[in-house]
Amino acid sequence: MSGALEGIRVLDLSTRLAEATGKTLADLGAEVIKVEPPGGCDARTTPPLAVDGSSLFWAAWGLGKYSVVCDIDTPAGQEQLRALAATADVLVESFAPGHLGDRGLGPDHLAAVNPGLVYVSVTPFGWDTPDASVTMTDLTLSAAGGLLAMQGEHDRVPTPVGYPETSFLGAMQAAADTAMALCERDRSGRGQHLDSSMQAAVLWSLMSITSYAALGMDFPNRGDDRADRSHPEVVPGVPMPVIEPCADGFVGMTLVVGEQGNRGMKALMNWVIEEGALDDDLEDLDWEKWLEMLGDGSLRPAEAATGVGDLLAFVKTKTQAEIQRRAVADKMLVAPCYTAARLADDPQLAARDFWVEVDGEVHAGPFARLSATPIVYRHPAPALGQHQDLLENLTPPVATPPPPDDPPLAGPAVPRTALFEGLKVADLSWIAAGPLIAKDLANLGATVVRVETEARLDTLRWIPPHVPHSSPMSAGHPMANMNQSKLGLGLNFTIPEAKTVIDRLVTWADVVVENYTPGTAARLGFGYERVRALNPSAVMLSSCMRGQTGPEARHTGFGLHGACLAGFAALTGWPDRAPHAPWGAYTDFISPRYALAALGAALHHRHRTGQGQYIDLSQIEASIHFLAPVVLEYRESGRVRTQAGLSSERAAPHGVYRTAGVERFCALAVETDEQWEALCSVVPELERVDDRWADSAAADGILAAWFADRDGFEAARQLRGAGVPAYMALRPTDFTADPNLVAREFFIELDHGAIGPMIFDGPVTAFSATPARPWRAGPLVGEHTQQVMSEILGFTDEEITTLAATGALT
Repeated sequence: MSGALEGIRVLDLSTRLAEATGKTLADLGAEVIKVEPPGGCDARTTPPLAVDGSSLFWAAWGLGKYSVVCDIDTPAGQEQLRALAATADVLVESFAPGHLGDRGLGPDHLAAVNPGLVYVSVTPFGWDTPDASVTMTDLTLSAAGGLLAMQGEHDRVPTPVGYPETSFLGAMQAAADTAMALCERDRSGRGQHLDSSMQAAVLWSLMSITSYAALGMDFPNRGDDRADRSHPEVVPGVPMPVIEPCADGFVGMTLVVGEQGNRGMKALMNWVIEEGALDDDLEDLDWEKWLEMLGDGSLRPAEAATGVGDLLAFVKTKTQAEIQRRAVADKMLVAPCYTAARLADDPQLAARDFWVEVDGEVHAGPFARLSATPIVYRHPAPALGQHQDLLENLTPPVATPPPPDDPPLAGPAVPRTALFEGLKVADLSWIAAGPLIAKDLANLGATVVRVETEARLDTLRWIPPHVPHSSPMSAGHPMANMNQSKLGLGLNFTIPEAKTVIDRLVTWADVVVENYTPGTAARLGFGYERVRALNPSAVMLSSCMRGQTGPEARHTGFGLHGACLAGFAALTGWPDRAPHAPWGAYTDFISPRYALAALGAALHHRHRTGQGQYIDLSQIEASIHFLAPVVLEYRESGRVRTQAGLSSERAAPHGVYRTAGVERFCALAVETDEQWEALCSVVPELERVDDRWADSAAADGILAAWFADRDGFEAARQLRGAGVPAYMALRPTDFTADPNLVAREFFIELDHGAIGPMIFDGPVTAFSATPARPWRAGPLVGEHTQQVMSEILGFTDEEITTLAATGALT
């Protein structure tokens, strides 16, 4: 079986910040040719390094690619690239806007050579923004995207994720959008320019934080009040466990998220009681109702604090393996914070044959399992110029590239429609990871029917902030934001008569998306066997934490647990303290981009063959790819990384510095000698530092003093103007005034059925020929039930009335 993108040729000119784009397309079967300068791409020298000095970063992200050397700074190299572009379907680049255009290789130039070329630009802020040409790093992108300000201990400066991977949020969105753009090209025969903003991609990874921006608020305890709280509390006097020590490491736990949290707390306390580790006076307490009892006063905070203390003392006596076995069996919302060593030995990953050997080296395996077009790793990362023969005997392009000021080649006579015009999607998902997938399809023009029931409201509806309204379940901004442009069908799955509606919905759909615990979809009537029987050409995607198979498939958890099991938590925070998990449901915002790439590729394959298929995506397996070099490092040298704080192998200085104002911080990272010279021109005191690597502490002290009494925004602008990667750690109240987001027109006003017009998040990628913009906020429960039932599914008024009488419709 061939890959879903078999026959697609991709030219990869990206820098290391966007290596994930081409790698993902290669995973999906495309021929990805890395076009490198004579000295090789920067990924080849990026840490971590193997014992022999080679880059494990390149080993991970160059996997499956081909390599040619082409000096595009010379006329001969430019002509070579034009000839290669004439044979290609996609070109990916991450240079500053204008860099390739100045060499006659911009989107318009290459459209004249190859009108079918999808030209993808992945940059920190996108084109036509004030800082479009500014160099950025993972640390400064985390600051610019609002992630950094949400992380870290409250008595210290914020800390990023402990391994530099922020840029891949944008690179992966670009990969997904590329796969989807190929679907439109299948219909129109035309290419287009995709302009992806890494900053915007980071904002889409913040769970509910941009909703606070829409209301002009900062998140509690992350604004001016950041220093007021040292540890989260359930209620005053009752600590809220998050990352806690166990016998051989740390675990992450969630005790206060709706029904799942209540049931998980009861299961945990039952285990504590079984082993006689709970205070005798608390053994008869109904721990499933402990939050309700705290609220009505029947449980005193002191008693609850004692119970939580006994629980945490008990956890310290158990190993990660013991805790994980019990968590899976009893559906506890607890997960171990795996290091690279524990990832390599994870029994669930082993049972799913996740790790694959390529030329004697063990790599992270497929990010998704596509039933008809499985991901296969054909060869290791190539040596520089290993496939130079691909540049030989190319026929020069017939067309002469137009000068930069000329308009691009005229479009087809028939206007192009929205990218996914006519695509039909059944969205049978909930909370974040599933709805975000279908949201992108809807904003690209698909008709997406979101199915929800009042009998079991989506937990996302209760996540704040809520706009003042008589019905909180209708007024949650995050819910409306993550379900943009969808139609709402109210359907109670538990009513037998609902199966008639489910069957008709599945028969209608081209795509079915669900993210329930494995087995739930089949029990409710929309497992893949049923979908395939009704609609063999449908593409169905199931996204869950651990995948559809294996001994831990039914492990219950949220994004915190995903971040723990995927290795992010163990790397993040200060070395002298417990780990600090990435903000929010981090893996819930990595995995949808991989899911969309897989879906786009599967739809492209379906267009060619008529064949549907099933996609099994484990959110943890997909997310592990962001840390793939760290796992390679462990396997190669035995090094186990833990909390990194602000240390860096790529940059010195690499820090987050307090500025004037209350709890305001600026991030700065210097990766090259040129950037160091630029920094010294702005901060002359740094000239006293002889070696920026060896004397990094001295440099940090000078920078801390320099930033302390300066306005951080002005200081960051001054540094960027000199060529130094620097950005303020943006808060929600900064977003709507950020010059790059303003120029991007990222925030867009949409109307919502309950709360009226408000601003919501816009797209990460600008499509030149098929713009993707949301057209309405997410629906209320059942807001479009009548319309969907009659106009889309074809039920008669009499049938709708009969179904409604059973309680199936809400």
